[in-house]
Amino acid sequence: MLKFVLIVVLIFFVFPKLLKWALKGFVVSQINKAQQEFQQQYNPNTSTNRPKKRDGQVDVDFMPPKSGKNSDDFNGGEYIDYEEVK
Repeated sequence: MLKFVLIVVLIFFVFPKLLKWALKGFVVSQINKAQQEFQQQYNPNTSTNRPKKRDGQVDVDFMPPKSGKNSDDFNGGEYIDYEEVK
């Protein structure tokens, strides 16, 4: 009978507190990990050796490669006849 009472006490009183403590630690560690990833992703990296820009100066970091099609060759789109619905 004493064994049964100890098991019930462990299940209803000790186990939930241990579970709460373990889950709280897990959630806090996941939040800290997500915050660090967010900061690394969205904060500019200050360790790069870029010169400071003056006001009004524009720097282009990436320029996409030119495609094989030339915009001068564009003759316009397809004409679609339509009727106005009232």
